Amino acid sequence: MERSRIALALTGVVVLGAVGTASANDGIARTVDASACRADARQPLREPDVDGDGRGDLVLETGGDGRTGVEVGRIRVRYGGKDARTAYLRQEDFGLHGQQEPVGGSATNVPAVADLDGDGAADIVTGELPAVRWGGPHAAPPTRLDFPYTADAEVERPPVTGDFDGDGHPDLASLRSEGNRTELLVLHGPFTREGRPARTEVRRTPAEARPGLALLAAEATGDRADDLLVYEPGAHATPYLLPGGRHGFAARPLPLTQGDALAVGDYDGDGIPDVAIGDSGVPDDDGESPVADRRGRVLVVYGSDRAHPVVLEGGAPRGGFGLGVLTADLDGDGCDDLAVRTAPDRWLETDTLTVLHGGSAHGLGSAPWRRIGGSPVLAERAVEAGDGRQELLVTEGDGDGGSGKRRLVGLRGSAS
Repeated sequence: MERSRIALALTGVVVLGAVGTASANDGIARTVDASACRADARQPLREPDVDGDGRGDLVLETGGDGRTGVEVGRIRVRYGGKDARTAYLRQEDFGLHGQQEPVGGSATNVPAVADLDGDGAADIVTGELPAVRWGGPHAAPPTRLDFPYTADAEVERPPVTGDFDGDGHPDLASLRSEGNRTELLVLHGPFTREGRPARTEVRRTPAEARPGLALLAAEATGDRADDLLVYEPGAHATPYLLPGGRHGFAARPLPLTQGDALAVGDYDGDGIPDVAIGDSGVPDDDGESPVADRRGRVLVVYGSDRAHPVVLEGGAPRGGFGLGVLTADLDGDGCDDLAVRTAPDRWLETDTLTVLHGGSAHGLGSAPWRRIGGSPVLAERAVEAGDGRQELLVTEGDGDGGSGKRRLVGLRGSAS
């Protein structure tokens, strides 16, 4: 596929109708005979194996260190297996020290987890000046990674992981800024236990880029190499795509349409990645409102026809449909579904989730398939359920900035 095709032209936009109105386009909310969904074609989302016991483990960022009361963060590891034990990793587990080196800080509350040294166990990376805690059954000292930061470099987030050159080895990507110059740093694997990568790639970013932007690693162009989506969390802004590939990242970033949130999945089951962009219309943190008196929406750019994006509108005017989007295959049919966050503001107080079913005649159905709510709820990531389905890991908030308990939500038991 030519990389230029990923550009999200807004000509020929197709509006399918109102999510939230059961009668609107109800005929495309169900999987049809012509759907390309195949459960046996889905690539399972395998949780990383941190301790090397052959079972997947769940790794998440969580709150501050209770010993000191200082918000330096921790990483929670829920190990798989019969005992399902839980461990909390603190600063010392990564060789980090003091309030200037917190644990966590990613935009998604999920740290970079990958088998950096190829020993079969996943390693955990965190910190603005990143360090790695090596996985496996035997503890090894944490190591600083060899990111080429200078003393004057400004870095605000830990790196993200993906296979950006498609060679089968995980890589790490980070943004740094010096003065008004921002660069993307990529350490290509495999890594040594001394933290040295196989090679380092440094490239300029667009003039408006800065370290506070978030990186989302996903295969968005269909060439089997992961790409980077760059966006500003908590703001209505213009994200852009940096396509990865065998010869490094593409020379020019590709701007996407403005929105609040991004997700990538295969919603129509054709094997080509699709991009979903939430555009809620909710005012930014600074009070700026991108639009007035309109309903929120999700723009879906299908890989098979990128020139004709599809817009799914939902909820009431200023209701905030599209404030967040998250991909998961909740029924295991081989087509991804999309959980859409709806909230009139950016605080976790009245949030609900609407799930749009993938695999209809047009990809995502425009009528609600499931609703998750009752208390403020925020979807964080998809987790493999073990039977071909995925579940949503959600946080149920108490209205205080999104604090609350986490639980798994699926289509069976109490989760349905």
